[in-house]
Amino acid sequence: MPRRTRILAYGGAAVLTVAGFGSAALGGIVAQVVAIALVSAGLGGALLFAFYEVGLSEDRDRAEEERRRRRGPGASR
Repeated sequence: MPRRTRILAYGGAAVLTVAGFGSAALGGIVAQVVAIALVSAGLGGALLFAFYEVGLSEDRDRAEEERRRRRGPGASR
């Protein structure tokens, strides 16, 4: 994932989380419901992005291993 995309993704998740905590500070039942939704979306989004990055790195590793295997055992880089 490009650096800019990563910053935007995690930054957006952080903004949602901070907005949720800010909403919780306002008090009231509606603010609490909004806070729960925003914090859940922010933290859940960050977790999903982390899993996505792990999957991408595994795909890159698998592709590199496949390239090495196709070159043969005696081939040099």
